[in-house]
Amino acid sequence: MWSSWRAAGAVRGEERGRRVKGWDVSPSGVGAVVSNVGDVMTVLGEIVQAYSDDVQGAATVAGTLAPGGASGEHKGHGGLVAAALAEFVEGTAEELRFVGERVGKSVNGAVEATVAYRDGDLEMAAEVQRRAAGVVRPDMPDGWRAGRL
Repeated sequence: MWSSWRAAGAVRGEERGRRVKGWDVSPSGVGAVVSNVGDVMTVLGEIVQAYSDDVQGAATVAGTLAPGGASGEHKGHGGLVAAALAEFVEGTAEELRFVGERVGKSVNGAVEATVAYRDGDLEMAAEVQRRAAGVVRPDMPDGWRAGRL
């Protein structure tokens, strides 16, 4: 997963062995990755809907083992294949929902972490500037302070 983030220029780390020494997060890179994930999730939603339609169609045409097939008095009753498909869909529905939820939470976490990283950088830069403005240069006449002309 990190390779796709790095490929998009979202995260760069200076690696030393297996330990990452420092990070450089690009908010625009993270935005590009989040946008790509959104596009993929849209397509995934379409695939899941098509999957549902296909399974329903397969269950409908699978027929039944009842005498005379799925016509007459047994019309609307599914057979063994339909029952097995229904059980399979029921058993995997939670896993499909989990994929969407997990991706959503992962994307939200990446965005929140990026905002915190950016805000932290801005806060640190402001602190450094504040400290630099208060530096007293004793070699300057009348206690000149950096940042004041």
